[in-house]
Amino acid sequence: MKKTLTGLTVALSILGASAWAGSLADPNVSPQVVAQDAIDTSSKNMHEMLAILTVTLILTAVMTTR
Repeated sequence: MKKTLTGLTVALSILGASAWAGSLADPNVSPQVVAQDAIDTSSKNMHEMLAILTVTLILTAVMTTR
């Protein structure tokens, strides 16, 4: 029984190693598109935050002058 388990363990470790190896090809990545999307998203969020900040400051100024 011990030899059977040892043989099974060795066989699985040899056969299983290639299943986890993956590919040696370079990954297909387009960093400029990702960077452009990140810039577009962050600038959109920045415009929204700037608009909210401006409205808040105007309302605060109006409230304090009364």
